[in-house]
Amino acid sequence: MAPLPGRAEKLMEFERFTAADPQGLERAIVAQRVALQSAVAATDGSALVEHAADLASMLTTARREEEALHVLLQHLPLAHTHSAVEAAGWFWNAYATALQYLSRREEAQTAFDHALQLARAHGWTRLESFILVHLGRCLVETGRLSDARACFERAHAIRVGLADPRQATSARLIDALAALEDKGTQRGSPL
Repeated sequence: MAPLPGRAEKLMEFERFTAADPQGLERAIVAQRVALQSAVAATDGSALVEHAADLASMLTTARREEEALHVLLQHLPLAHTHSAVEAAGWFWNAYATALQYLSRREEAQTAFDHALQLARAHGWTRLESFILVHLGRCLVETGRLSDARACFERAHAIRVGLADPRQATSARLIDALAALEDKGTQRGSPL
């Protein structure tokens, strides 16, 4: 698979999310930095984990993965300490996604697995669907298409069961993966 134009050091990014409103995203990043600093000042560990995860997710969406990883590494011990709080699952998903887009996909898969373990252990089903979507994208990028399909299909089933409107996204990912598989078989290679 060819790298994206202008990003020769990175592998293909499969169906990566892009903010519809980049200026709105920048405003949200600023607001989330303030919220994180307030949590630091209040020494509220759960809030720190939540705001670090939210900020890092936004930074990754803004294609600032190095900065996202820096934020997350500062608060990684708290994510371990507060692992019974749903924000810790979001934290690990954000951590894995930042690693993924820094082309550290093996580390990302380990972090995704940890996030999934937390979500499943605590019954955070909606979060599980998000993790599965992100893990599925990562698996596509490493050529593990059947594993990716299983992730997308499980995420879609969860979303349908929850009547989550994001089921349209998971259905689109399943279709995009099928198109990618068809394209690969038409060229005579399994990708």
